[in-house]
Amino acid sequence: FSLFLSRTLLFSQTQNFGISYTLTEGGTKLELTPETNYRGVNVVVNSNAATQYEVIQRIVQPIQNRDNPNLTLGENLVVRGLRGTNQFGDFRIPTNDVPVRNEDRLYTSDSAGDSDNFTIVYGIINIDKIPAGYYQGQIAFVLRPINSNLNEQTQYLYVYVEVSQQAETKAATIEISGPLGSRAIELNPKKEGMQTADCLVKINGTFKENISLSHVLQRPLQSNEGNQAGPDIINVEVKAVKGLGINKPLPFAGISQDIYAADPRNQTDQDFVITYSLGDVSNLKAGRYTSRIVYYLAEGNNPPRPVGELDLELQIDRVFELVIAPQEQTSAIEFRNLKAGDEPRVSELDLEVKSNLGKPYQVTQNVYSDLTDPQGNTIPGKYFAMRTEGSADGTKGKLKVLEAQEVKKQDTIMFVSDSKGSPDKFKVIYELTIPEDIKAGNYATRITYSLVEL
Repeated sequence: FSLFLSRTLLFSQTQNFGISYTLTEGGTKLELTPETNYRGVNVVVNSNAATQYEVIQRIVQPIQNRDNPNLTLGENLVVRGLRGTNQFGDFRIPTNDVPVRNEDRLYTSDSAGDSDNFTIVYGIINIDKIPAGYYQGQIAFVLRPINSNLNEQTQYLYVYVEVSQQAETKAATIEISGPLGSRAIELNPKKEGMQTADCLVKINGTFKENISLSHVLQRPLQSNEGNQAGPDIINVEVKAVKGLGINKPLPFAGISQDIYAADPRNQTDQDFVITYSLGDVSNLKAGRYTSRIVYYLAEGNNPPRPVGELDLELQIDRVFELVIAPQEQTSAIEFRNLKAGDEPRVSELDLEVKSNLGKPYQVTQNVYSDLTDPQGNTIPGKYFAMRTEGSADGTKGKLKVLEAQEVKKQDTIMFVSDSKGSPDKFKVIYELTIPEDIKAGNYATRITYSLVEL
């Protein structure tokens, strides 16, 4: 006899409903200066309360001058959301700069109230018009449940702003920064939030003559293995209000390309966003491609001068897989309802190799057993044949079984790629001749296919 023992374990789960934050550049307070006038804050909500919630921005203490409290930053303190940093809910804050407002809704969760995090960026605009001095205040992030009796949770952010005397009198300048104030643009077609990158262009002051901004690749976009990618796989778009920008994604020209200009009345935006996104990268080999984008500013009839540069990195992850598509969507080669006197049966598979390694490969077949029915009756291998055939799109590699041959219980090389290891497709055709002494029934075998680098 068999004896079974069972035990019931009871678990209790502590209810979590909390909010926290970290500064993207470290520290415990948000410090803004003329040199670093944008900083990111990553807000994190941990909740297992299964209730929808929202995150509110609250001005606890206005950001005011330490020596003269009547002077405040007002609408010169701005905030924007960083697109793609949240996972589940809805960003309610725009991706362009807007003044910091009291009781502004930053984020609303999904209906399930899943935990999430998101990044917002605080900054100072019109710094040349702000009276010099030290400004300080406090902002709070309030986690508020929706249609629930849970208590609000609050985290406080201390804000410290320095405006130097030099900032009031300095000439007009232009600043260009990557996502979160970084000096690099990182793109990856397979990684969430990295298919695009937003770069911020900040214009401080007013230029005396009309300006235009252009960009150019300093060197070819090249991987560590020496493979190159054309600049046109990257698209560029500029969202501007007053000035003239590229208002829809266009391929990066590689050579000098104008991306923004003042309007005919010499009006420019105080800030605008350059969005870089990926086009078709399916033909690129795996690797880390790097280059550098250099930005040039032309003012009036003066020759363009460099005003900034950002490193460019494109990560193409390794792809090496075999996709098998049977005519009948099953995981086995099956021949059903066989009986003596039947016509030969045919079963076909479409095989596709996806690879961006740039190395030759081969596809092999291994058969586990003879065709067998549920009662253990088998069909001798001499009745079971196979051959390979090119795809309708054209097969680049070499088919190894062009004539029908017996399906043997061993490794059989079916296909070898071209020397470049190009992605490819081919077909495998199995044909069963019905023996005269066969016992009626359903016969099947299992076959594995291996994709191996050479």
